[in-house]
Parts: sequence; C-alpha cells; structure tokens
Amino acid sequence: MPVPRIVAKATRWPTFLGSILLLFWSVVCVALSYHIKWLKLRGKRNDVLGWAAGMKWWIRCRVLKVGSQDLYRKKCVYLFNHRSWGDFIVDQYVTEGRSLFMSRMAVLFVFPTFISALTVLKSIILFKRGAIADKEKFNAWIDEQRANSPQSGLSVYPEGHRSTKRDSLPLKRGMLYYAFSRKLPVQIVIGANKEAIISEKHLTARLGQTAVVGYSEPIMTAEYADFDAFWAKVQETWDRQWQTVFGAAWEGLPELEPVEPDTEYPLSITGRMVLVVIANLLLFCCACWLTFRFWTWLFALFGPLQPAALALSATYLALALWIYSQPVNALQVHTEKLRPGQPAQPAVDMAALLETKKAS
Repeated sequence: MPVPRIVAKATRWPTFLGSILLLFWSVVCVALSYHIKWLKLRGKRNDVLGWAAGMKWWIRCRVLKVGSQDLYRKKCVYLFNHRSWGDFIVDQYVTEGRSLFMSRMAVLFVFPTFISALTVLKSIILFKRGAIADKEKFNAWIDEQRANSPQSGLSVYPEGHRSTKRDSLPLKRGMLYYAFSRKLPVQIVIGANKEAIISEKHLTARLGQTAVVGYSEPIMTAEYADFDAFWAKVQETWDRQWQTVFGAAWEGLPELEPVEPDTEYPLSITGRMVLVVIANLLLFCCACWLTFRFWTWLFALFGPLQPAALALSATYLALALWIYSQPVNALQVHTEKLRPGQPAQPAVDMAALLETKKAS
C-alpha cells in the first residue's frame, strides 16, 4: 500500500540509524548468532563469509543471481559497482569470503569495530584517498598485502565513488593497470538494488530486501598484448554486464548459494579474533547500559505522561519498521520519485525504464 511521502520521510530514521548501529556492532551480532565460529580455533572456517551471511540473516536480505556464470575462485581481481554501504554485505557474500577488499582509511574511523575484525582476518586493505605519488611503491605494497592474506581475490570499485544513478560512473584505470601488470584475471560483478538495503545518500535502510547480482566471464589479462586492448575489453564487458543485471526480470531468478572456501586460519588469527569478539562484547554491554540509562532518564522527564510517551514511541517504531520492511526497487524509488514504502514494480520493466531514461 502506498505511503504518503511525508510519512515515509518522517519514519525513515529508526531503520536507518538502526542499520548504522547494526553495522557498527556487527561483530557482536554475528558472534551471538554464531555465524562466525569464533570459538573454533582450528579447522575449516571462513569468518568473512560468516560475517556476510550473518548480516544477510540479520537484515532478512535475499541475493538473487542473474545468468549462468559462476564466481571465479582462483587468484584474480573482482570489479564491483559502488552503490552504498549495502556493498559491505552483498559484495562480501557474493565473493564467498574469498576476497581482499580495498577501502578508504576513513571507513576505519566510521566503523572501527568490524573493520578491526576484517583487519585481523587480513581481508581488507585500508588506504588513504588521494593522488598516489609513487605508483610502483603502492603496487608493491598491494603485492605484500596480498601475499600475507589468506584471501585469493582482490576486490576493487573502479567507479571510485558511490553512485545510485541508473548509469555507471566512468571507470578509473589505476587498479586495472595493477591487474594488467600482474597478469591477474579480472571478473566483473555487478549488483542491483544494494542501496535498498541501506543508502547513506538518501538516509534510508530497509529490512527484507532483494539484491540482484551477476558475474561476467573472467577476462584473462595474459591474453592481451597491450593495456588499451585489455581496457577496451573491460569496458565492453562492464557495460554489457550492467545492462544484463539492471535489465533483468527478478521473477524466477535463483537465490545465490555461496560455496564455502576451504579456509583454515592459523592460530595467530583465530586467537586474535577471540580477543576482538570479547572486546566487542564488553563494549557492547557498556553501550547498552549507557543507552538504557539515557532513555530511562529521558522518559522520566515526561512524568505522569510517561505511559503515553512510551505508547507513542512504540507506535512510531512499529510504523517505521512496517514501512521500511516493504520490498522496493531502489532505482525506481530514487529515480522515478515513487513514494517510499510503495512496493517495487515488476523488475521485468527495468529494461524499459533504463531505455526510457537514456532516450530522455
């Protein structure tokens, strides 16, 4: 049922702020649900896939697969489109916890709790944004990070910036030069509707959403004599994969089923992860106690009206959760300016939507 825009805007805060808290305390959440086997010190275990699968479970998200191509599971570079903070969850999930993600240093200060866990797992490379003075030195540093990581893939966002537009941003060539110089295969992974899960640009977050992803065929860098030919192939494959995923009909698509990698962390990693989880649990308990004290103090200010204030707050939260648990196609909501909370139109119409927008 369509919801008036003013109501949808007024009720977007509980799920949006809640999603930020969920990301911040995600290590606690996935440890409590035991999606990361943090007490298992030896044997097969992949905490990166466990984290992503756990977050997907907590937000009740589905990931559907477009096409028959599977994830390339050997050493390679994955190229992702950059939509929103929803990338954190979906992109880790669709690479099956096999990848070393490159991310700006700033994300460590926004989400220090779970980024510190990814650092311990050696599944993230944090770098300072800006011009790189010595590219060869930077590339050698990437080589060193890859060599010391149990991850087989390297994940890159070649658009450089997050964008929820209907069309891709221009691709940056920096890490493509790296892939070409190291003769690493490249696979393009395009995801649609990731921003429906959370969109920091639009200050929205939703439960029970559907993301759609598709893998390109791997591009074997060694088959190209020069960078320009390789670049042309990457651009052509990126554009084709973008249209395939964003133009796909969602109905009837299979749910993506990841294959757990045969990862066995050394005790130096599993032991430190125990400490990370315990530290997160202690901090979480302190935060919960302080939060309880704050809200107790705040509602006490209402005096005899406290029951009414609690009832109104509960009604507001229930309405917000209902509105922001309705499935949407985020591209329609933000591009077509449909009313938030209005159910998504059938995804089979997305190809026509894209063509209409391009024609206009």
